[in-house]
Formats: sequence, C-alpha cells, structure tokens
Amino acid sequence: MLLTGNDAPAWEPEQVVRAHWFDTWRAVGALAARRGISAEDALALMRAEALRTGRALPDITRDILRDPPGTS
Repeated sequence: MLLTGNDAPAWEPEQVVRAHWFDTWRAVGALAARRGISAEDALALMRAEALRTGRALPDITRDILRDPPGTS
C-alpha cells in the first residue's frame, strides 16, 4: 500500500504516527551529526540496529535521543 499525502495509517492515531516520525527524524539528524554521515545513512544504521537486535525503531530512536552528544 502506498501512503500519500498527510493521512496517517488507519491502524494508528494520527498524533502517534506524527510523534513517532518527528522523534525519528530528530534521532536521524542527531546520529548523522554525531557520525558525520548523511541522513540516509543514519536512518539505514538505525534500521540495521533494529533488525540486528530485534528491537523496534521507536526504541532505537529513544536510545539515540537519550544519549548525550559525544558519548557514542
């Protein structure tokens, strides 16, 4: 299914989806800045970590946002 526009998926309340992606993109930016890599590579690393550990992307996101800059 291709999602277009600003509609949230029917299975999730819109505010939950927006909060998740807002936090995810903040974490992508933080990881990219810390590692000196592109946003695309940062998101790929986050997804790879989620797959490697069996954890959900929101959990990886929370870890990155809690981790003070310069500690990873």
